Amino acid sequence: MIRDFNLVDGQLIVRQTGARIPINGDLFKEVALAGSFIGEVAVISATRQMKRVFGAPYRPKIAFVPMAARPWYAIWPVCHLGGIQIVRDPAEADLLFYFEDNEHAFASAPHPDTTPIINGTCRDIRKSKVAAVFKQVFGYDLTIDPLNWAGQAVVKSEQNGVHDGHIIDCPISEVRDEAVYSRLIDNTQDGITFTDIRTPIVGGNIPIVYLKRRSRRARFSNHNKRVELSTADQMFSQDEQTKICQFALHMGLDFGGMDILRDRIDNRIYIVDVNKTDMGPPTALPRADKLKAIRALGDSFSKFAKSKLQK
Repeated sequence: MIRDFNLVDGQLIVRQTGARIPINGDLFKEVALAGSFIGEVAVISATRQMKRVFGAPYRPKIAFVPMAARPWYAIWPVCHLGGIQIVRDPAEADLLFYFEDNEHAFASAPHPDTTPIINGTCRDIRKSKVAAVFKQVFGYDLTIDPLNWAGQAVVKSEQNGVHDGHIIDCPISEVRDEAVYSRLIDNTQDGITFTDIRTPIVGGNIPIVYLKRRSRRARFSNHNKRVELSTADQMFSQDEQTKICQFALHMGLDFGGMDILRDRIDNRIYIVDVNKTDMGPPTALPRADKLKAIRALGDSFSKFAKSKLQK
């Protein structure tokens, strides 16, 4: 697994994506928390297997292509607690999971003639694609024209997972290549704490949501002051939930996560990011809630996987 990273100028570089991770105290704390949770999931999974007796229900086998899902990706504990067996050889698998940690797919998806495939049509999660599908489903815009927009806006890289968003004043004189420009969303309730509604999708369902609370300074980063567990019914109307699931369908997203913001001014939601190789659960989430979340996701994924096998 250490081969997944390079060390350059005091930062870890993720080879697959190019994302940069500063080496500091926060990193060591997150690695320790993630490692502890991964170990706990492995023990629970192993204990369950030891308790299985002759005649126990068959465990569907899943393989990831073209790359393996490492333990820090959400799908790994989801499979372990959802009773799905991970195998390396696609020829042994009942299900395939198209797993490529890039915002735009480079490898060819396996042909699903005989083996059902998950996320097989989720090939492009660039922010411009997300914004276009969002407008198609919701009927209003996230993006703006920075050459003509008057006021503040957010500029981000097309690349996923770099957390380089920052506020600019518009209009500007020229646009940046490989960047997207969007409206500035006031996703606070008090003007101080910013809330990112991280919304997992499993086969067209929203089993749980994470509320990521951030300071103003860290609003575009991945550093959370705290994380709380909630439900779709608590955070979204039925119409919003329907449209979120329609959005996922249009993106080809069977399993993954979305970053959704609710604007305090117009009270509408905006899907700003999609991740088809979601990591998680968030390290700042309390331990008991991590297990609760993964069990809920695991149960939902198990049902979805079995429904794919029955078709």
